[in-house]
Amino acid sequence: MIKSFLTLDQFKLYQLIWQRMVASQMADAIYETTTVDIRAKGVKEYYNLRAASVIRTFNGFAELYVEKKDDDDSDDQTKALPALVKGDELDISNILGTQNFTKAPSRYTEATLIKALEQNGIGRPSTYATIISTIQDREYVVKDGGAFKPTDLGIAVNDLLSENFSDIVDINYTANVEEKLDDIAEGKSDWETVVQEFYNPLKGDLDKAGTVEKVKLPDEPLGEDCPVCGKPMIIKTGRFGKFAACSDYPNCKHTQNLVIKTGVKCPNCPENGELIGRRSKAGKLFYGCSAYPKHNFAVFGKPLPEPCPKCGGLMIAIGRAKRCINCNPMKPSKGK
Repeated sequence: MIKSFLTLDQFKLYQLIWQRMVASQMADAIYETTTVDIRAKGVKEYYNLRAASVIRTFNGFAELYVEKKDDDDSDDQTKALPALVKGDELDISNILGTQNFTKAPSRYTEATLIKALEQNGIGRPSTYATIISTIQDREYVVKDGGAFKPTDLGIAVNDLLSENFSDIVDINYTANVEEKLDDIAEGKSDWETVVQEFYNPLKGDLDKAGTVEKVKLPDEPLGEDCPVCGKPMIIKTGRFGKFAACSDYPNCKHTQNLVIKTGVKCPNCPENGELIGRRSKAGKLFYGCSAYPKHNFAVFGKPLPEPCPKCGGLMIAIGRAKRCINCNPMKPSKGK
């Protein structure tokens, strides 16, 4: 009914919310699981083999909504086994040798990370967006094909905290604190007692933090030479983020802001500049013209090399969405 009044992205979002809401009120799906144990006679001994199948006999909420897996688009059903009776003799039709390798667990996506937070009682729905943005803003993770990939900084921070503050960096710690706060709100616990139980161990950890040695992150080659001495430039990490510095430090103390090249030409630029990534004073990544200040143009979405199919304008990516800055410009924010 409302599809004709919404854009494609708006409709997809509305449809997702509507389907999940309605599905949550529907009956459970019913599955029939069959497991068959087979006693197979070998040359010298017997072997126990097992076959199993899972068949959905009643769709329930799955008629409307099924959440797909990140690494596999198939559902939970497997091929049904033939009718078998205890004591049947099975003839070998063929033997196929296949090799399977153990797969590492899939990396978290935004959806699976939020699901894990929910399952472990960490945070609240109002804090999930903040958690997702914080781990990216602090460059603990980067997006790789829609999944979160830990950075060197993220791995170093995780190892440091796990080694020195294992009582806080524990999957049950936040959940336990949340439960105690709920008890205070419901009048089951005294807030002064709870705060005291929380503060004493925390003070010990804070005192310990002052003695922890600083971690030096590995330097990355920039792929450019120093304009001062000609030695290779490297990417270093400081308290305010990454920057480029000469590898011959301290003999050469040249440093410069780290520029992220996109290879996309700046639209309508009289200087024929390129859009490059920079950091604002607040640490937010944006893309501006390399000819600045002669040409003052900037966007917050990542510039894409392919032009708009309608008008030929600049296309940018914001999350997984793509939009043209001419056909779909950002609305100015209303503020003082």
